[in-house]
Amino acid sequence: MEQRSQDTKRSAGEDGQQGRSTVQLVRDIATDTATLVRKEVELARQELTEAVMARVKGGAALAVGGAMAMFGLIYLGIAAGAALSIVFPRWLAWLIVGGAFILLAGGAALFGLRRMKKPPLAPEETKRTVKEDVEWAKAQLKR
Repeated sequence: MEQRSQDTKRSAGEDGQQGRSTVQLVRDIATDTATLVRKEVELARQELTEAVMARVKGGAALAVGGAMAMFGLIYLGIAAGAALSIVFPRWLAWLIVGGAFILLAGGAALFGLRRMKKPPLAPEETKRTVKEDVEWAKAQLKR
């Protein structure tokens, strides 16, 4: 009897998985799966937070830049209107300057919208690691 318990201890020591029962293996798998899911959710949350913060910072910079540019454009518009009123009637000079500002505003808006679309909101790293985890789990189940 004593010989048998020593053989069991020896085999469990040499290969830790032989000594564990099926119930213990299932419990370990459940625990590992829960830990894995928690870590994946944490990674997804972190990626989404980073993507949202990048958009917020981009939007804030765009707003500050827009406000500063607006002041500069007002003064440039006044100067351009005054300069053009020497050559054209005053109404036409102001119409030309106003049209130029509308074109510039449209270009700035398009640029800002394109910048706001980066980086993607989808948690790409999380998707990749989940796929790897599923492949690993499938490989472990085939054993």
